[in-house]
Amino acid sequence: MKKIIAAEVVENGLRVYFHDQKAFDSEVIAFEPFLLLAANAKTPEGCDIITLAGDAFFSQRAVFREMTAYTAAVDGLKNAPGVMIFRDLLQQALSISGIRLFEDVEFFDLRTLFFALEVDDAGAISRISVQLSDGEKRIFDGAEADNISSFNALIKAFDPDVIGGYNLFRDGLTVLTARAKKCKIVFDCGRDGGTFAFRNSRFAAGEKTISYRRYSLGGRHLVDTLFLAMLYDAAHRDFEDLEVDTLQRYFHIESDFQPEIQQQLYHIFAPAYFYRARVLPLGFQDCIVRGGGSALDALLIAEYLRRNAAIPVPEEARSFTGALSAMEKNGVFHRVRHCDVRSLYPSLLLTMKRNPERDHLGIFLPLLAQLREFRLAAKDRARQLPEGKERQQAEALQSSVKILINSFYGYLGFAQGCFNDYTLAESVTAGGRAILQALLAQLQQLGATVVEMDTDGIYFQMPETAAKEFDASVRSVLPEGIELEFDADYPAMFSYKAKNYALLGADGEVSLTGAALKSRALEGFQRKFIFEAATALLHDSSCDIEKLSEKWRQAIAGRTIPLEDLAKSETLSDSPENYRKKLESGSGRRSAAYELALASGKKYRAGDKIQFYITGTKAKVSVVENSKLLPDGGAGERDENTAYYLAKLDALVQALKSAL
Repeated sequence: MKKIIAAEVVENGLRVYFHDQKAFDSEVIAFEPFLLLAANAKTPEGCDIITLAGDAFFSQRAVFREMTAYTAAVDGLKNAPGVMIFRDLLQQALSISGIRLFEDVEFFDLRTLFFALEVDDAGAISRISVQLSDGEKRIFDGAEADNISSFNALIKAFDPDVIGGYNLFRDGLTVLTARAKKCKIVFDCGRDGGTFAFRNSRFAAGEKTISYRRYSLGGRHLVDTLFLAMLYDAAHRDFEDLEVDTLQRYFHIESDFQPEIQQQLYHIFAPAYFYRARVLPLGFQDCIVRGGGSALDALLIAEYLRRNAAIPVPEEARSFTGALSAMEKNGVFHRVRHCDVRSLYPSLLLTMKRNPERDHLGIFLPLLAQLREFRLAAKDRARQLPEGKERQQAEALQSSVKILINSFYGYLGFAQGCFNDYTLAESVTAGGRAILQALLAQLQQLGATVVEMDTDGIYFQMPETAAKEFDASVRSVLPEGIELEFDADYPAMFSYKAKNYALLGADGEVSLTGAALKSRALEGFQRKFIFEAATALLHDSSCDIEKLSEKWRQAIAGRTIPLEDLAKSETLSDSPENYRKKLESGSGRRSAAYELALASGKKYRAGDKIQFYITGTKAKVSVVENSKLLPDGGAGERDENTAYYLAKLDALVQALKSAL
């Protein structure tokens, strides 16, 4: 049996790399690129037309026998009406062929190579550290040309399926390929004998978008652990920052070897995306960098193409009422429980038995049901397995399918989704709100105090006396097919604002949720004070916030506080040059971070982090006119604006007191 490890479109078809029972090999299978056309669209030259079944908008598939003819057609049809172009040729090939990566392959079967670079003052590569998946460590620390040549030879000899690193695309590979070129070394370590290629792209994780070079290498997957960390952070919001040492501490990784740390981060973050590639008609890298809506759209379109069916045009975007989110009470509460409606929106979709209106084959709900059954089976299997690698892989598999399942509702409101349906999305959220309102009323009737509700979960304080049938009584108001899980108990909860609260776990650990309590936009001293105050409140609801703040007041006024605790960190969402152009055109607003980046004389790019603090003497000052880069504040007499920071501390103290 052939275990497909990688695939890429080449001039004469689709090259598939695989393991069989004998060895690693590759073969080229037939593939003809295509476009989708509306019935009245102009037919490009050099193609055959296949009529698709149904009356949806894109009712023709234009298939090209030659890649050159396809490329010419794409160039001539940019922004043409009635044409759908799939820019990702691999997605085209996987969709039509039915091939998926990693079938019958497990995550830890992949051979991986992680590396980190060190450069000297002249910018030359002085050291390349490498961690291989077989446990071997390698270090190249000789002359630059020898380092690069040896590293290239190692890649070819070890033959990894995955090459990874931290900030791989915006730093590691950019430096490596540039220095190889300067040393006149052909970095020919692709499985096809080719070199690294790149195109400019953008990557989004939550509200953050960065520009980067999207690299590729024949027959190998390239994985950036920084991107994986950004995606994890967008979902969990637990990291103080995204530096490697912070991630290492958070996940308790015991190593001082950078590539090994990155390899361990990959083991934590990447399995969900690996198993997603088993299902989606996408490459491993695309399973990471594409959002849930785009990924599900690719899956649905692939199924329609497999059935030779016409594909609709996306419904025009519109707003609609979303999920219920409310803070019922603020302050400190004890004996708090959390209940969660399991897979609320997917469950509602299945109980409503409604496919998107333009899904004329009716595949949306059956696909959701199939994935849900598969995920539950994988989850049960994981529970039955003993601790170890096999259980870890089963957990990763069910987790990856869970993420895909949860994207079905979001897809309905995805503006670029061919099968989106805003009316159905609105019906689902209305059903979700009704269920939470019913649970709220039932909990209150049973004597519980509801503290916080958000989308599919409720935090509530148990009544002083609760009947044995309490849980069953709460569940009794749920419609058939909807399940409620009581998943956690907390000795105490501090409810600050809607979606912002602190919890004291049974193990004594304190966790914060919400941007108002732990946003990286806050200065370090604010985050530390909030954590101290929340911890104190959770253990003693009558504690004095004013007294808690006194040591911070003294440290700020006496300038004994570390300067980095006063600094603000901002990630540039655009390049400083584009910021300058927007200002000159009158379409932009002045920003301290961008002004400092421009004045520094350094080459900053979108995605780079700027740390700065405020100078001056008055509490109210212009931040743009009174800011200074943190690295520039290390020498000479301290010049931070103590009045400004004391005012910030006082405002924070008052805000916390008002929540009690």
